[in-house]
Amino acid sequence: MSAAARAEARRRAILTRGTDRLSKLTTSARGDDAPQFSPAAGMSRGPSTQGDLANFIGEDPHLTPPFAAHQSRHTPDLHTSPFGVVGLDGSPPDPSVWSNEQQQQILQALLGSAPSNRPRTLNANAPDTSGDDPLLAFMSNLGMGADPGKGAGGIPLSQTKVKPKTLTQKLLPLLHLFSVWALVAFFVFWQEPETFRARNSPVVRSGSVWNRWARLATDPTEQTLLWSIQTVPFFWAFISLELAFHSMRIFSGFDSTQPPMLLSLALPHLPKPFPSVIIHGLKYLQLAGTLADDLAAAVVAFGLFIAASNVYENWTLK
Repeated sequence: MSAAARAEARRRAILTRGTDRLSKLTTSARGDDAPQFSPAAGMSRGPSTQGDLANFIGEDPHLTPPFAAHQSRHTPDLHTSPFGVVGLDGSPPDPSVWSNEQQQQILQALLGSAPSNRPRTLNANAPDTSGDDPLLAFMSNLGMGADPGKGAGGIPLSQTKVKPKTLTQKLLPLLHLFSVWALVAFFVFWQEPETFRARNSPVVRSGSVWNRWARLATDPTEQTLLWSIQTVPFFWAFISLELAFHSMRIFSGFDSTQPPMLLSLALPHLPKPFPSVIIHGLKYLQLAGTLADDLAAAVVAFGLFIAASNVYENWTLK
């Protein structure tokens, strides 16, 4: 080998060693992404250079790192559907983002409307996040008409679904009115005259029923004890009639009470003795209201009969 050839070989060896050192430095600095940035340099190196590089970095330089997978984790896909944000695709939804169905439930609860009959379009694999949101659960129970079941005191709550009244329930107030007026007519035309004849001598005539009742309209203080209206046990008969009506309501199942909306929402959260006390208290209030209505009907019946007696007596005298 001539001197020129030896010098050329020495120069190539020096350049190769310099290139190897530079490649080692750049590979160590760039890490696993070095072959992607300098593919030509990796292809131009010979077998000895690749062997030295493998000994230096401790791995095979032919194995390219998963750069595409690493990039896909950080780079968003521009073709991804925007519905994936709310969990309509296969990926799990963000719990902080409300879905379309949850937004519709909130809107229906605020407006007080019935639930929509449209089919659900949410992904079946998406988890149900309604239980994690107390506001959504409260609004759903408020406006969506959830199944009330039974409250904390074992009392069935029927505030969301009111059953339509039957014909018997609609005619029950009218039956109360006619029964009370029939009781008043019985005491006025039969019981009171019989008591009058039993307390007085048979010689004394009882007189006209209309005449004795008409005197109550003019001046009841001028009546003597002989010609006055006799005392009859009307009160006990009236109470017996009310007990019969109330027993019929209980056995027929017409005594169910519907608490107000706010009270029905608070009943399941009260301690155990209070819901039962409140429900039974409402039933007793309903009984007292019915008793007051029937008593008012009896008073009106007596007043109408006294006024009619006065008009009849004045017409007969003329």
